[in-house]
Amino acid sequence: MTTSFSLTPVEKGIFRCRHTGPFTHEEIRALATFFYDYHGKLLIDLTGSTGDECANNIKQFRPIMPTAAIFGAKIDLSILELPESYYSHFAHEVRYFETEEEALTWLRNQ
Repeated sequence: MTTSFSLTPVEKGIFRCRHTGPFTHEEIRALATFFYDYHGKLLIDLTGSTGDECANNIKQFRPIMPTAAIFGAKIDLSILELPESYYSHFAHEVRYFETEEEALTWLRNQ
């Protein structure tokens, strides 16, 4: 069975989450649990997918994401914004970058 995402270590304190296809309900729950439990940094690799394909999931997960850098597909940057609510006080920074190198450099400096 093919999964919709994979998690692999990049270096100490940074994991890569690579999007590989549409999410099942079970995978959404598994990813949400990971986001709640993980306290490191995340490199979100959308290579091979489209920003439109990932937009809804990114928007839904945004309030619970750890500090994250996204690259690999163009996305609408408005999906990274949080509404004014209690979430905005607890949410971590999530940014979009053109390249993996830029994303990793930013993550290392966080």
